[in-house]
Amino acid sequence: MAERTFLENVGIPYSLNAIGSAKAWEVRHLRNDPTIPPLIYVMESDVGQNFLLGREISGRPKFNMIRYIAKSFVELFFERLSGKESFQYIILRGAYPFDLQYAFGYAPPYDRQLLPTGFIKLQRVLNHNGTDWEIRAQNFVGEYQGDTWLIPDTAIASGSTIAYFLRNGFTHHLPKQVYVITACGSLEGIRRIYQECLKKQIELIPVFSQCIFEVSKMGNLPGLPLTDLSVISPGSITTKMFYEKAFRRYQGTRMCCVGDIGESLEDPVQYSIHTLWEMQLLGMDPKKEDWGTWTVDVRAKSFQKKILDFNPALANYFQEIWKEEC
Repeated sequence: MAERTFLENVGIPYSLNAIGSAKAWEVRHLRNDPTIPPLIYVMESDVGQNFLLGREISGRPKFNMIRYIAKSFVELFFERLSGKESFQYIILRGAYPFDLQYAFGYAPPYDRQLLPTGFIKLQRVLNHNGTDWEIRAQNFVGEYQGDTWLIPDTAIASGSTIAYFLRNGFTHHLPKQVYVITACGSLEGIRRIYQECLKKQIELIPVFSQCIFEVSKMGNLPGLPLTDLSVISPGSITTKMFYEKAFRRYQGTRMCCVGDIGESLEDPVQYSIHTLWEMQLLGMDPKKEDWGTWTVDVRAKSFQKKILDFNPALANYFQEIWKEEC
């Protein structure tokens, strides 16, 4: 097995925000791989860490974490972007929590004017083999323009939606550079996006939060079309300290750090059930979990009934420890 790579081995410190609560690493020529952009940034923050360690968090608390990560990006990179003709493009619905508008509003000239933003709605479906995503429709509101495109997305696994957007958008206007910013993103997804930029000789600058993930080929949950983003995966790159935190938090298993992000925001109960199911399938010890940190009270009788209806074996897996906790 190849030795794990840590961010300290491949990156150098790039910037620190004013109060020291967030910093960025600069990674150049990762693995000397021509399919990877020559320049990558990785942001670190306490909130970014809590987001990736927080499978139990859902709803408004998780939304607020995403918004803070967006704010950290602007604080760390605003000087670099200052003076550039920047346009933001949001791919709905998954990217809406990462809207940079609020974060940009703290600095001139965006304290008085809006960051120009385009919105695109894509329909994403699995192909007939069930092995990859296909994009079949698009509705766009806005204009394709500007030298610098900012594309925030909460989670990037395959990169298919952003690649599709760029492939279509470049037929209307060619920017000089594209920033793709993600709270939980994979290197495999960035590779796919980079291919579209290479074709048009456009600079791609990915900005990850906390970890450059290796995406799984198959998800942990059977029957669901979800790949997993785990810090524990051997190809994931983060700091040694954060890797050790994630190893303890997820008990050494390849637990996905986010699950279905849309579900986590819009259906916290179902998201919590799926999180518990993943814990069961991976063999995580319920006695090591801090149930008081969960957004949804999974120990409540009403919730336990939902679990029983969903999967009796799942209810049985957690029954003993919940009795002790209550």
